[in-house]
Amino acid sequence: MSPSKLKITVVKVFEPKDVIGEDFIKSDGKPIPKCFLKQGQEFLVKDAGEKPDGFCEHAWWVSVYKSVSILRFGGGVPDWTGEDTIYTACPDGIRPVCFKIERVKE
Repeated sequence: MSPSKLKITVVKVFEPKDVIGEDFIKSDGKPIPKCFLKQGQEFLVKDAGEKPDGFCEHAWWVSVYKSVSILRFGGGVPDWTGEDTIYTACPDGIRPVCFKIERVKE
């Protein structure tokens, strides 16, 4: 079986106020902004399963890559989100981002 083509969609981008109820101010006095990813932004995963250009390095390696690997090689979560889709989130506790990862039907 050849690996599936996948699309990652940014479903929701949270800011510190959404998570902790206020801005998060660093020790230098500057607030931590929302993640640079934008809601609705889409990324295609190349055939080799590499991180898409412009995608967050931390989110890719800490949370997204394992779900990408599952879907690329035919796995899924049929009783939860269906065979072709997995939802996951970047575990940044101050400004998390939620993602939808889905197989692209050819």
